[in-house]
Amino acid sequence: MVDLRQLWTLIKADLHRALKLLPDSADQQSVRRYYEFVEHNELELACDALEESVKDRPVTGEFWLALLDAARKMEPAENATRYEMRAKG
Repeated sequence: MVDLRQLWTLIKADLHRALKLLPDSADQQSVRRYYEFVEHNELELACDALEESVKDRPVTGEFWLALLDAARKMEPAENATRYEMRAKG
Protein backbone atom coordinates (compact mmCIF):
# COMPACT_ATOMS: atom_id res chain seq x y z
CA MET A 1 0.00 0.00 0.00
CA VAL A 2 1.32 3.42 -0.97
CA ASP A 3 1.23 6.04 1.76
CA LEU A 4 0.02 9.57 1.08
CA ARG A 5 3.50 11.10 0.80
CA GLN A 6 4.60 8.43 -1.67
CA LEU A 7 1.44 9.00 -3.69
CA TRP A 8 2.07 12.77 -3.77
CA THR A 9 5.62 12.12 -4.96
CA LEU A 10 4.34 9.93 -7.79
CA ILE A 11 1.68 12.47 -8.80
CA LYS A 12 4.20 15.33 -8.68
CA ALA A 13 6.50 13.33 -10.97
CA ASP A 14 3.66 12.96 -13.50
CA LEU A 15 2.86 16.66 -13.27
CA HIS A 16 6.51 17.58 -13.68
CA ARG A 17 6.67 15.37 -16.76
CA ALA A 18 3.71 17.29 -18.21
CA LEU A 19 5.33 20.60 -17.28
CA LYS A 20 8.45 19.70 -19.26
CA LEU A 21 6.24 19.06 -22.32
CA LEU A 22 4.58 22.49 -22.30
CA PRO A 23 4.94 24.45 -25.52
CA ASP A 24 6.69 27.83 -25.43
CA SER A 25 3.30 29.43 -26.03
CA ALA A 26 1.87 28.12 -22.74
CA ASP A 27 0.06 30.68 -20.62
CA GLN A 28 2.62 31.79 -18.06
CA GLN A 29 0.09 32.94 -15.48
CA SER A 30 -1.32 29.42 -15.39
CA VAL A 31 2.20 28.00 -15.10
CA ARG A 32 2.88 30.27 -12.10
CA ARG A 33 -0.36 29.04 -10.49
CA TYR A 34 0.80 25.46 -11.15
CA TYR A 35 3.96 26.09 -9.10
CA GLU A 36 1.96 27.65 -6.25
CA PHE A 37 -0.47 24.72 -6.16
CA VAL A 38 2.32 22.13 -6.17
CA GLU A 39 4.07 23.97 -3.35
CA HIS A 40 0.90 23.63 -1.24
CA ASN A 41 0.17 20.02 -2.32
CA GLU A 42 -2.97 21.13 -4.14
CA LEU A 43 -2.21 18.60 -6.85
CA GLU A 44 -5.60 18.45 -8.55
CA LEU A 45 -5.52 22.25 -8.88
CA ALA A 46 -1.95 22.01 -10.21
CA CYS A 47 -3.18 19.55 -12.82
CA ASP A 48 -5.99 21.94 -13.76
CA ALA A 49 -3.51 24.82 -14.05
CA LEU A 50 -1.37 22.83 -16.50
CA GLU A 51 -4.45 22.02 -18.54
CA GLU A 52 -5.44 25.69 -18.55
CA SER A 53 -1.93 26.74 -19.60
CA VAL A 54 -2.38 25.01 -22.96
CA LYS A 55 -5.98 26.00 -23.61
CA ASP A 56 -6.40 26.54 -27.36
CA ARG A 57 -2.73 25.70 -27.95
CA PRO A 58 -1.28 22.68 -29.72
CA VAL A 59 0.29 20.15 -27.40
CA THR A 60 1.56 16.59 -27.75
CA GLY A 61 -0.31 13.47 -26.77
CA GLU A 62 2.51 12.80 -24.31
CA PHE A 63 1.46 15.91 -22.36
CA TRP A 64 -2.06 14.54 -21.98
CA LEU A 65 -0.73 11.11 -21.04
CA ALA A 66 1.32 12.67 -18.22
CA LEU A 67 -1.79 14.46 -16.93
CA LEU A 68 -3.75 11.24 -17.36
CA ASP A 69 -1.25 9.36 -15.21
CA ALA A 70 -1.54 12.04 -12.51
CA ALA A 71 -5.33 12.11 -12.72
CA ARG A 72 -5.63 8.35 -12.38
CA LYS A 73 -3.59 8.48 -9.19
CA MET A 74 -5.75 11.29 -7.82
CA GLU A 75 -8.94 9.57 -8.99
CA PRO A 76 -10.85 12.54 -10.45
CA ALA A 77 -12.51 10.28 -13.01
CA GLU A 78 -13.77 13.05 -15.26
CA ASN A 79 -10.26 14.46 -15.66
CA ALA A 80 -8.78 11.07 -16.49
CA THR A 81 -11.43 10.44 -19.13
CA ARG A 82 -10.88 13.89 -20.69
CA TYR A 83 -7.09 13.50 -20.80
CA GLU A 84 -7.33 10.01 -22.25
CA MET A 85 -9.50 11.31 -25.11
CA ARG A 86 -7.08 14.18 -25.81
CA ALA A 87 -4.04 11.89 -25.72
CA LYS A 88 -5.57 9.78 -28.47
CA GLY A 89 -5.92 12.90 -30.62
